[in-house]
Amino acid sequence: MDARAGDGPQGLEVLTAGRSEQDQRRVAGALRARGLGTGDRLVLLCPGEPAYASVVLGAARSGVVPVPLDPRLTAWERERVLDDLDAALVVDDSAALRALLDGPPVDLAPDPLCRPMHFTSGTTGRPKGVWSGLLEPHDARDLVVEERELWGFRADDVDLVVSPIYHSAPLRFATGTLLAGGSIAVLPHFDAAAFVDAVAQVRPTTMFCVPAHLQRLQQHLDETG
Repeated sequence: MDARAGDGPQGLEVLTAGRSEQDQRRVAGALRARGLGTGDRLVLLCPGEPAYASVVLGAARSGVVPVPLDPRLTAWERERVLDDLDAALVVDDSAALRALLDGPPVDLAPDPLCRPMHFTSGTTGRPKGVWSGLLEPHDARDLVVEERELWGFRADDVDLVVSPIYHSAPLRFATGTLLAGGSIAVLPHFDAAAFVDAVAQVRPTTMFCVPAHLQRLQQHLDETG
């Protein structure tokens, strides 16, 4: 795995699997130093960036459960979710997220020992956490292999994250790419012009998007030629 990390031609950060592996070990060390252990819940309430994926993987590979949440939740919405969680640590800004990358490096399990706990939207009632439990090492390995074969994650992939990374699909694409030895880049938010620039910069091979993204992209291209 390439241990380098750097910027695309216009400054968009590209995180390689090798660099992320180093970061994940430091994240695990930082969580351990804060007293978090197997089954504890780490809430992430911060904007998307490449470090986000490393924090999720560093936690999951040490048995700590990542809980990605929308940082735009209102105080009332946030309180309702957190009241149900019994969170061991809440990370609610980019500085606190990056601080987890400065821990002492420790050994990790080869594969994530749990899936992140994602919350439902709450459109029909109170938001509910979706939790599938901790995995035995052989089950963790089987899950990584299954998803790699299903989605075709490769070591030469560059995944461009264009959807909010706290959603399950874009986060799964990003972490799956890193686990396969590939690289990722993250748009802070979707903007059609920024997306076109990002494609030219980092030459992504994969991304997860929704129809609204494609509609906005087509409109932008129709207007700009």
